[in-house]
Amino acid sequence: MVNLTSSVFDSQAFNANLFFPRGDTAPTPGNSDEIKVEVETETFIHIRRHLSPEARFSLLFFHGNGEIVSDYDNLAGHFNALGAELIVADFRGYGRSTGTPSLRAALEDAHKIFDQLKSNNKLKEKICIMGRSLGSAPTLELCAKRSDITGCVLESGYADPVPLVERRGLKINKTTPEENALFNNSQKIRLVKCPLLIMHGADDFLISPHEAKLNFDNAGSKIKHLEILEGVGHNDMMMQHSYFTTLKRFFDSL
Repeated sequence: MVNLTSSVFDSQAFNANLFFPRGDTAPTPGNSDEIKVEVETETFIHIRRHLSPEARFSLLFFHGNGEIVSDYDNLAGHFNALGAELIVADFRGYGRSTGTPSLRAALEDAHKIFDQLKSNNKLKEKICIMGRSLGSAPTLELCAKRSDITGCVLESGYADPVPLVERRGLKINKTTPEENALFNNSQKIRLVKCPLLIMHGADDFLISPHEAKLNFDNAGSKIKHLEILEGVGHNDMMMQHSYFTTLKRFFDSL
């Protein structure tokens, strides 16, 4: 991982404006595998694997901001029906995870999560990574830097993290090439080579569909698809009737 000194992306002001963690008191569902990954001494990430013996592949899912692992308990069956064994990971400080979230930590933790899941035989031979909104950052971090990933899905993902905090009043005047290479999705996606699906709501006013188009245009994947879903915004993508059919078509093609 690139060592950047005094980066604005490591500042408390940036990360406090970016992350909005909440706790998780929901009961653990049956037929799930609870996993804790130690990412630093005494700092653990909570992961939930929804077991599906018929699954053809593992789907490691990084959720959006303000969401937690248990938000996806009732959706696991829909993903299982697509052939996926759903594995949902929190950020630091979210749900049952410990520590303080930062964008750099989310990127670094993604590799530690992936490595531990793989070394402990929690992943199937085929592995897809999916990220929603803020979860697009660790998703692209993995897909850009690893060759053992079968497919990549971005849902409501951003291109540049700076506007996410500027709309809350934090001004960032300049970023370095080193910072952009690490933190800017639209630059990092140039390194992605696996099949890619980008899904975005046409009425997303939090992260513009133009950012999805920029990510798509820049993506290094030879096989890539952009789906702008009509009539939905940032947080209601699954309400569009074509959401799961679009995912199924992509997963079936892998």
